Amino acid sequence: MSKDDTHLTQSLPPTILTIFGATGDLSADYLIPALLHMDEHKLLPKTFKLVCVGRRELTAKSYLDFILKKSHVVKKLSPSKKARFLKHLTYYAGDFEHVEHFTELAKILADADKPKHVCYNRLFYFATSPQQFAAITKILKSAGLLTACAAHERKTRILVEKPFGFNLKSAQSLNQLLLRYFTEDQIYRIDHYVGKETIQNLMVVRFANSLFEPLWNNRFIDHIEISVLEKDGAGGRINFYNQTGAIKDFLQNHIVQMLALIAMEEPYNLTAEFIRNEKLKVLQALEPFTTEKLSSRLIKGQYRGYKNEAASSAAGAGENGTETFFALKTYINLPRWSGVPVYLRTGKRLNKKLTEISIHFREPVRCLFEGCAANVLTFQIQPDESVHLQINNKIPGFGVRLHHGDLEFGYNRAFSGEIPGAYERLLLDFMEGDQRLFIRSDEIEASWRFVDSITENPTFRSLPLYEYRPGSSGPKEADEWMRKDAKDWWTN
Repeated sequence: MSKDDTHLTQSLPPTILTIFGATGDLSADYLIPALLHMDEHKLLPKTFKLVCVGRRELTAKSYLDFILKKSHVVKKLSPSKKARFLKHLTYYAGDFEHVEHFTELAKILADADKPKHVCYNRLFYFATSPQQFAAITKILKSAGLLTACAAHERKTRILVEKPFGFNLKSAQSLNQLLLRYFTEDQIYRIDHYVGKETIQNLMVVRFANSLFEPLWNNRFIDHIEISVLEKDGAGGRINFYNQTGAIKDFLQNHIVQMLALIAMEEPYNLTAEFIRNEKLKVLQALEPFTTEKLSSRLIKGQYRGYKNEAASSAAGAGENGTETFFALKTYINLPRWSGVPVYLRTGKRLNKKLTEISIHFREPVRCLFEGCAANVLTFQIQPDESVHLQINNKIPGFGVRLHHGDLEFGYNRAFSGEIPGAYERLLLDFMEGDQRLFIRSDEIEASWRFVDSITENPTFRSLPLYEYRPGSSGPKEADEWMRKDAKDWWTN
């Protein structure tokens, strides 16, 4: 955390952040820990209030105790830090379905303005299921919580969590609902992966280094891989997973957003609109799947034991056809990327936790030495945020034997101090009104259009669902599928 960051946030206008769904896992594991950390490092606005809304009957103090007990991240908090944070905090017990419950909430927000005639910017975080977005939005309007004030032009913004719809039609309906009450520049659709340092570094590596951008095209790049591997199973999200599966959960947001940043053209400048415009071109150019292409370009898997977990959940087993793993090959129909295959995969209950993007350059057309290998540039997003470049080197000794070495840049080793978490970065941008790391409505719809060509395809349900052992690298069929293209999955 730098002094520049502190100076920047302390100069922000008075801000009041209201979190709906404040007793859920998202708030306990990400939002409140992020705000606690920001408060500790003086990264919150100088004049800041936090209103947490949940259905439980709690006070501000008992709410914070509840979060600290529930959180998997924050285990202890010193009395002084706790007292400092409680100065910001108000807890309100309310039901999203009842307008009358929000009369008191409107009074809380209005009263914040009165003591010093301060007009707070009002920020609302929808940390709830999408099914509740409509009710919350209508309540905000009817309760007068979106009104301006006499002191100055109040900024009102909302931040909505994923999943943003469950197909194109539902995403369009949700966009239409929000745009009925807010303008596009007031709506912040979050994908926390985009807030990670390595993801933000993608544009810097490409556009700030003359070494890479001239090679960033189909003349020099053979293929691209994006892997999001998880050791955990569906766990507490089993009911959600039963309704969505891995493709709707990960492909529609995290994976295609990473791909858009890798493949986009250089924006004219770093403002939100120019960056989003270039990302949109990539998302719109993703090749949709016909029935024939889907059969040959998709592998689905499910870890052994998932059916028992689903059967014991509140939702029941359902059809048991939920994919917990997929491997997919696609193409980007843009001149820069013509003919370059893109391999995407994710899975639960695998042998490691890893998120990485690898750019595989073509092998030298003519190599003077035996054993030349292609160069690979890898961005590791987790667990260790880093950038790696595989190059060929000579092994010391007589004769010429090649070693495939790794040039590594690791964030934790290169920089002292703490690296801001993804939610800290995104919450700060939300307070500042910076939309560069958030997703526009047309991006959401373009990504769902691509995903719908898979999940709404008549062939999708009839494709084999391969079982794989928990703790493995996934179904063996995914490895065999890659070998048909004379490739292996890359893990740095």
